[in-house]
Amino acid sequence: MKSSTNKTFDLIVVGAGMGGLTAASLLANDGYSVLVLEAAHVPGGCSSSYKRKGYIFESGATTLIGFDENQPLRVLEDHLGITLPKEKIEPSMTIHMDDKKIVRWLDREKWISESKKHFGEESEQDKFWRLAFDISDVVWRVSRKNNFFPPRALNEVLHLLKNDLRDLWVLPYTLKSVRDAALDIGISNPDFFRFLDEQLMISAQSISNDTPFLFGAPAITYTNYTNYYVKGGLIKMVETLQDFIEKKGSKIHTKEKVLSIEQTGTNFQVRTSKGKSYTAKRVISNLPVWNMSEVTTGEISDYFQKESDKYQKAWGAFTLGIVTDDPYPAEMSIHHQVHLNEDESIQGLESGSVFVSFSDRDDTLRAPAGERVLNVSAHTDPSFWFNLNGDYETTKKHVQNRVVEILKQKLPGFSKAELKLVFSASPVTWQNWVYRKKGRVGGIPQSMMRSLIDWTPAQTPFSGLYLCGDTVFPGQGIPGVTLSGYNVYLRVKKTFNNRKFFELPG
Repeated sequence: MKSSTNKTFDLIVVGAGMGGLTAASLLANDGYSVLVLEAAHVPGGCSSSYKRKGYIFESGATTLIGFDENQPLRVLEDHLGITLPKEKIEPSMTIHMDDKKIVRWLDREKWISESKKHFGEESEQDKFWRLAFDISDVVWRVSRKNNFFPPRALNEVLHLLKNDLRDLWVLPYTLKSVRDAALDIGISNPDFFRFLDEQLMISAQSISNDTPFLFGAPAITYTNYTNYYVKGGLIKMVETLQDFIEKKGSKIHTKEKVLSIEQTGTNFQVRTSKGKSYTAKRVISNLPVWNMSEVTTGEISDYFQKESDKYQKAWGAFTLGIVTDDPYPAEMSIHHQVHLNEDESIQGLESGSVFVSFSDRDDTLRAPAGERVLNVSAHTDPSFWFNLNGDYETTKKHVQNRVVEILKQKLPGFSKAELKLVFSASPVTWQNWVYRKKGRVGGIPQSMMRSLIDWTPAQTPFSGLYLCGDTVFPGQGIPGVTLSGYNVYLRVKKTFNNRKFFELPG
């Protein structure tokens, strides 16, 4: 395909997920000309929404935090002078586990009391959760001040040490798993470890014996920071950033997939599915690391192949979109985790639970009054779905039906609901939909085998080429990828300004 006339920008962002949009909005705010290229028909990636049959569904069963002190979305709002649309929700989540109904309250004291009620070992529970809160608060504070992490130069190491001497006490928890930390405190209740495993799978993509407590503490306490809901779907938050970027004179092109990123001298040539070619001195890729070897060539492609080979184990998602009428209890929370017993395991799902997010009862943008939209998600091994061949549709329908049956048994009100629409998606769907290789979503699982600095860095060995998103530090979740957008923004600003450091205000 013949390329059209080449256009030049200060910087090109490949992929309009929240990481890419964060970096683009900050750079556009500083006056740089930015082009964001997105393969899908709307921006947002895995933090977006879509329409089907007149209803608005989220990309997945999704929670939203990150607006409290020291957290990335709060800083983004303050820096840009905008307010992202959101409404506080309380409680954050309800867990349905055996005969237990465990409510994840925002208030820390109320939550500790709730945990004691269900799992006993009261003094141990108290010690465990207070330690988790302390570590989590440190992690958010340190991540706010150290956007050049992992450090890539001596001055960045010195900057890190200068800022955080008082917080060094948390470092040993990079070498201790969440499970071991709980055992050391004296917790022994097996039900509590089941609870931790499934909570960590939502937020860390791993279980308690393989998640370092340094990362696990924020993951298991995210319901104790303010949780939010966006009326009309997360796309409304994404559109706010899109409008901001475009008002600053930069551009977002959807339905324009990047086919190649090629370094030519001190510039990059980016070619797209629309036969267009763009030039910039700097490129930020928001693509997963697994995709990068396919859109680059030569030593750049070799580099990304080696990086992606490190992380061959990553989760996919089996998701359902459901519309029902509204027979649910008035006090029912927006988010639910439904645990499965051993005899309820479903072939094709590797999850011990399913996660359900409801549209708000008053959100008539997503569904008419008297109806609710449900997004349901469970972890799965992508290779299972890509190897089904002729059995794919039959298996997909079977898994969909089994999940619906479990929800009828365990989700309050669901057995009385009229099912108006039910459909499902596997990693095969996700690969075709958001263009993530093998349909891997949620980033790279936490692991005790990976050191604190053993992450694919935001700054690549190739001058002018940067990364953000859920496969670079700090990893998964909307706050995580937003923070990755900050990190890469500051690295790019460092090269634009030719200064040792540039920090966000405040």
